[in-house]
Amino acid sequence: MDLQAVIYCRVSTKEQGISGLGLGAQLDDATQFCAANNVDVIQVFKEVQSGKDNLTDRPVLTEALELCRRKNYLLIVSKLDRLSRNVHAIAGLMKSRVTFKVAQLGWDADNFQLHLFAALAEKEREWISKRTKDALAKKKANGGTLGNLASMPKAQAKSAELRNKLANDFAEKYSSFILTGLAEGKSLNSIAGQMNSLHIKTVKGGRWTAETVKRVAARLNHLISLRLQSH
Repeated sequence: MDLQAVIYCRVSTKEQGISGLGLGAQLDDATQFCAANNVDVIQVFKEVQSGKDNLTDRPVLTEALELCRRKNYLLIVSKLDRLSRNVHAIAGLMKSRVTFKVAQLGWDADNFQLHLFAALAEKEREWISKRTKDALAKKKANGGTLGNLASMPKAQAKSAELRNKLANDFAEKYSSFILTGLAEGKSLNSIAGQMNSLHIKTVKGGRWTAETVKRVAARLNHLISLRLQSH
């Protein structure tokens, strides 16, 4: 018997909710994720509310979580920040009686990856807030003229650093599988096919191709090279 789940989609503004653009994209991603993992979708919940709000302050999410508890359904979201951009909130949900899966992270995402993405989402929220405040302050100081934000390069560099760390951690998680396959003479396409047959998603939650295997293998070789140089 296939697993059963509900899908939860959220956008932050009324405009996004009315247009359906953000909600539609999330629903597509979550639906494809469920289909790839033999999960039956029982119900879809859509909400227009800020991710800054506590999980208990969102009536639609509360309804979805209660249904999951009563029926032992999975909760599926396209991205972790659709649930929350707060590490504490995500950690609390991980300890609850509701099992949730994030399409972006793939079926086998562990607690470490969930915590890492939650921290990244929270930090991104802080950067967005700071950039907005900086922009308003600069606009006021310049009499309405908005210039380049001095904080942008630093924020972008920090974001890139976090994404790079996540990619390194992901590559190392599957290093034995990929490097062993290459050592045995398997083709990139063959390894990609095996990853897909095992329902292992890429770091972005997509399907493996020869090119993605090649990129991960190159990253692993680079990491190995760096460690050899450090000794």
